[in-house]
Amino acid sequence: MIKQFRVYIAAFVLGVAATTANAADHPAQRIVEEAISSMLAVYSEDAERLKAEPEYLQAKVDELIVPHLDFPTMTRLAVSKFWRRADEEQQQQLVDEFKKLLLGTYTNALTLYSGESIEFEPFRPESREDRAEVRSNFGQSGGSDIPVIYRLRDKGGWSIYDIEVAGVSLVTSSRTAFSKEIEKGGIEGLIKTLKERNGSS
Repeated sequence: MIKQFRVYIAAFVLGVAATTANAADHPAQRIVEEAISSMLAVYSEDAERLKAEPEYLQAKVDELIVPHLDFPTMTRLAVSKFWRRADEEQQQQLVDEFKKLLLGTYTNALTLYSGESIEFEPFRPESREDRAEVRSNFGQSGGSDIPVIYRLRDKGGWSIYDIEVAGVSLVTSSRTAFSKEIEKGGIEGLIKTLKERNGSS
């Protein structure tokens, strides 16, 4: 799962030389493309500072990336059928810890940047007006392109609730891992595991 996160963050945060086949003609597509362009501009101008100052890196991720990610929906979908078993406090803990896990992986993955590129495909409307998919191809040095799909929903504004990398969904892969933890130790067991991974236990 961590490997997919790294590909995702390279595609989303470090989308150098991002190009599109058509101009972004949907708000969901514009959000993804503009977030990439904004973070790229910061990385191009302050690459050394981003690597040397963790607090500056975190501040930029919080400013440019976090507003476009729907962590509550990601967490609810990942926990799946077990979500209703959690009380309100447990649900909030799950969201908080899953967010920490994802963002911790994102910031660590920034150090892996090595000149990759991303090309966006033309936007294709979904059957539901409140759903959108932004499709792209992530270019690897010396390797084949990796398809990356960002799934967004409109809840008074478009936000990303899932990312699929090379056919593997972030939510689905997390769901599999979370189910195993819940079967072993219940909701509290999953929370404990996430806290341990985040160093917040």
